[in-house]
Amino acid sequence: MYLILISQVLRWGWAFGILSSAIYTFLCFNASLYIQSILQLIYVCTGIWGFLSWSAVDDGSEKETRKLSLRQNSLIFTTTLVCAIVAYYFMSFTDQKSALLDSFVSVFSLLATGLVVFRIIENWYYWWVINVLAMVLFFQQNMKTTVLLYGIYLLLSVYGYVQWRKKLGRN
Repeated sequence: MYLILISQVLRWGWAFGILSSAIYTFLCFNASLYIQSILQLIYVCTGIWGFLSWSAVDDGSEKETRKLSLRQNSLIFTTTLVCAIVAYYFMSFTDQKSALLDSFVSVFSLLATGLVVFRIIENWYYWWVINVLAMVLFFQQNMKTTVLLYGIYLLLSVYGYVQWRKKLGRN
């Protein structure tokens, strides 16, 4: 429900995101996916931020979706890549399972979520890759239902991109 509502730029999508993130905080911690647990907890906070920042959407006005320049995209990607490598380094000192993959999924998920809050269309490109990598990560942890969920997220992220692209074209 989160992605469908977010695709339509409806702030109530954030409420569903908060609920699912709270549940997954617990599930990931129990599967020894510590970065994912932290990520999900951050999603709860980001969900509150998104909900509050999108409050004007409920008055019927359409929020503008935006596109970044190549330079902005390059800087954001490079910075996020460095942060993912640093996260992997720190997680390598724990019993974290699939630390490299989890680091990249988690750090790039934070980036993509921030881009969603600011209604930047490039968020969907990141989500496509993140969702595929998350499917691999959760498959490795034998969390098959979650693999299916991320497969659905992948399809919904394509839908989200199409919806936001239409809005971008109208702006």
